[in-house]
Amino acid sequence: MGLFDFIKNLGGNPDAKIQKASDLARNPKAIREDRWAAIEMLAEDVSDTEKAVSGLLPRFEFSLEHGIADTREKEKAMEGIVRHGEAALPLVLNHLKQTTRIAWPIKILKSLGRGDEHVVDCLLDTLDYADVSFDQAKTDKNYDILCHLADYKRPGLKDRIMHFLSDPDERVRYAVAEVLMEQNLSEVGDVLETLMRDENPDNSRIRQTIIRKYLEQNWTVQKPESFPNRHVIGPVFLNENNRLVVANGTPAS
Repeated sequence: MGLFDFIKNLGGNPDAKIQKASDLARNPKAIREDRWAAIEMLAEDVSDTEKAVSGLLPRFEFSLEHGIADTREKEKAMEGIVRHGEAALPLVLNHLKQTTRIAWPIKILKSLGRGDEHVVDCLLDTLDYADVSFDQAKTDKNYDILCHLADYKRPGLKDRIMHFLSDPDERVRYAVAEVLMEQNLSEVGDVLETLMRDENPDNSRIRQTIIRKYLEQNWTVQKPESFPNRHVIGPVFLNENNRLVVANGTPAS
């Protein structure tokens, strides 16, 4: 008799069945068929939101070597959470703050249908503003969240992420720059121009990316006086309209 058959034979104790199913769903070493049956039960048969969602969320904490089976299980778990609608939100948000595996919880958050404003608020609340430089998992999580934020344009977003421009991890600083470049130029131009003048070798990739963005978008520099002799970098200068140009057709470096 398989373990899930044992669960079904627990008699009239629904809490025991739910607990056994939850234990199976979170166990990467469980027999695949048993784990699938447990996920299916939690996703379809358990009406109590807290018990169902709490049982399904840990499934996103591991990945199987068999990619198709892994995706199938996660999609089923996500479907089971989303069916609870708004009632699932507090549980999903709490999980998002605790976990370092954020991709699927963010998918769930978006599927719950509260709109971009709510998604941005949740992502910002999930950022860790403490010194996490000695915790690679938390650093990676901040980086991943910032990468997701680059999909959104919102007034005031700059002020919530400026803290991370001084992060020791260059990837995190770069992700902040990418978010800023997606915002309204009138709001973030001062910061981008500061980064454009930053000659610190540790930020050279950020500087070059911003310069390239200004060239591609033909953006106007707000404070041309901050660039002596109208020189930006290498062959890149400001023209009479305060836009970046490459002198003599030489590629920017």
